[in-house]
Amino acid sequence: MIKIEKSNFGTFIQNLSADYSLFAPVGEGQQSAFREVKNAEQINTHIQITQNSPKTVFLPQTEVLFEFSGDDIQSEEKPAKPMFFWGVRSCDAKSLNLLDKVMGQSKQRPDDPAFQDPYWKARFDDAIILTLACNEPASTCFCNWTGGSPFSKDAGDLWAVETETAYLVEPLSEKGEAFVKGLSGYDTASEKDKQSIAKLKKQAESYLQPAVDAETLKEKLPQTWEDPLWDEVSAKCVNCSACAFICPTCYCFDIQDEGKKDKGKRIRTWDCCMFPIFTKEASGHNPRSLARERVRQRVMHKFRYFWEIYGESLCTGCGRCVRVCPVNLDIREVAKQLLEADSAA
Repeated sequence: MIKIEKSNFGTFIQNLSADYSLFAPVGEGQQSAFREVKNAEQINTHIQITQNSPKTVFLPQTEVLFEFSGDDIQSEEKPAKPMFFWGVRSCDAKSLNLLDKVMGQSKQRPDDPAFQDPYWKARFDDAIILTLACNEPASTCFCNWTGGSPFSKDAGDLWAVETETAYLVEPLSEKGEAFVKGLSGYDTASEKDKQSIAKLKKQAESYLQPAVDAETLKEKLPQTWEDPLWDEVSAKCVNCSACAFICPTCYCFDIQDEGKKDKGKRIRTWDCCMFPIFTKEASGHNPRSLARERVRQRVMHKFRYFWEIYGESLCTGCGRCVRVCPVNLDIREVAKQLLEADSAA
């Protein structure tokens, strides 16, 4: 574990930006997101968790996949430099790993590149993710519900903790090991530094609510399929899709071609299962025409369906959906209600 003194942070970031496309938390008025930066002054080190997750860099809300003119197709070029992400919280680092299971690793057909998203892979495979521990989780955070922790080391290539005077950085992956080996002029963290980490970790975990067991919820969900609770929950939901568009793990998208005659471009944009038209078929039939069915689908996908395929929840407990919901529909309260429901199988 190396020690980057805060007095040297500016130089560290300056050197990083020379070799990488460097992304870090940036405040934008009332908004915050990961944006490309060139120096330490552009980084907002006080942001607890960005409103928009780093997913937006790897899977933009709108992107041109390619342009075409007759038989000529011009695809987006691979980034000139690999990306480095400074200050990704553990919930967001985990979300990128979950998305990579779908977009990059292609579990169903791992040896078939046709089932891998080349646009995702061009950005993600070479990227280095530095996970920054949360010293003060927000009241809406619940990463401990989904197997995480403010100080989790389960995702990312590097792991860092901010102390009063320094950042303590530890490699987590082969990419992280190679990165640290390439650095020089930094001290090794002392025993006192490691004791500070233990103290900060204990304090951070004390901010979180007692955890609900996500695996128990996964087992209970099928029993609630016809439970009246879904009517109660969906009656409050306005189907605005803010929760899905702010979520770091939602990955549904639509494809549209724009142009005239034989010239145009193919565009990918985010889509959402909360939209009434999302499952509407060409025949006019809609298997999820009711709000209760769409709300149920979203919860089932996060806490049941994804787990059945990939072995873990699709929710990382970042709490963004709790903060952004205009009617204060709290997924944590929904989960508790589902666990307490007396539904028959």
